This record gives sequence, C-alpha cells and structure tokens, in this order.
Amino acid sequence: MLAAFGLWLGTRLGILACLSIGLLIGTLVPHMIIGRMGKRRIAAFISLFPDAIDLIVRALRSGLPISEAIIGAGHEIGEPVGSELRLVESGMRMGRDLESLLWDIAKRIDAPEFRFFVIALSVQRETGGNLGETLANLGDILRRRKQMQAKARAMASETRATTMILGGLPIVVVLVLTLTSPAYLVPLYNDVRGLVLDAIAVGMLTTGILIMNKMAHFEI
Repeated sequence: MLAAFGLWLGTRLGILACLSIGLLIGTLVPHMIIGRMGKRRIAAFISLFPDAIDLIVRALRSGLPISEAIIGAGHEIGEPVGSELRLVESGMRMGRDLESLLWDIAKRIDAPEFRFFVIALSVQRETGGNLGETLANLGDILRRRKQMQAKARAMASETRATTMILGGLPIVVVLVLTLTSPAYLVPLYNDVRGLVLDAIAVGMLTTGILIMNKMAHFEI
C-alpha cells in the first residue's frame, strides 16, 4: 500500500519533489524520535530525583557514608534514576572516586538538577558541614522548581497549539490541492522558479515554527 501511494504521489508531484520529501522525512524523523525518547528519559529522571535525594538524606542521617547512601538509593529508587546511581557501585569497585562517577552521570543525563546535586556534594565535602541538611534543602528547591515548570508549561500550552496549527496548515493545504487540483501545483514542481519559491516557503515556515517553538519552551 505504501509503495502504491508512493508511486501515485510520484506521478502527481514529480520525482524530484518526492525525493526531496523522502530525504527530509528520512533525515528528520529518526532524529525526532531519538530526541523525544531522550527527553522522556531525562524528564522521568528529573521527576524522580527528589525522591532519591530523600533516600540519600535518610541514609546520611542514619550514619552511612555518602557513597553507601547513594548506592542504597540506587537499589531502592525506580528507573531511570536507579540504574544510573547503581553505576556508582560498579565504578567504585573498579577503583574510581565518587565525584568523577557522579560527573559522568551528569554528562550523560544532562539535567541541571543532577548537576546541582554534584556541585553541592563537591562543595560540602571540601568545606565540611551538615551534608544531610544541605541535600534536604536541595531536594525542597528541586520540588519547588518542578512546580514552577509545570505552571510555565500550562501557560505556554496556547502557544504550542498555535504553533501546531500554523505549522500544519500549509501542509494540509498542499495535500488538499494535490488531491483535488493537481494541475494547479505543477508550476511549483516542474519549473525552476517554482522550486525556488518552494525552498523559500519551506525556509520561512521552518523559521517561524522554530521561533514559536522557542517561545513556548523556556527554562526556569
């Protein structure tokens, strides 16, 4: 069915246009899927990480060292935080120090919340003081930050909806015209000037979508 649709679309739009569309889809779709999967993993990590900090704080207050507290939290907390923290245990068995292992996780996760944790831990180990209290305060800050981010996403939902509508409308119009009046679009695919206009239109549409997407996604 897909092959038949591709053949029909090729006769309607022309080989060059179909190749361009196929190249665009083949390039963007895998990147978008992998990027979305990575963002979901980071979001799940950020959502669960304050609970992991609570487990670490309780272990510290019971007298365990910080390395054992982190390893214990890794065995108790869910995914994806648990699997990342359990890497500390295997790394320390190989002779690596705790701080370098945590920075490796920070580079892999790329979440500011975890970087805050590593920095707070490093500073506290150098200067001394009540590490449990410091991490407890950090956990509270991360929870409040999460609440503010949820409010910001709710406020930006209208902008995201507008982006989807305005970005998808030109594509819908082109598909409708292709199905109903294919001859109307022939100059856009079979003439050099039409191809130039196509490129300009795609560039302007992409720029507009990126700008509106940036407006709808901002860091707190």
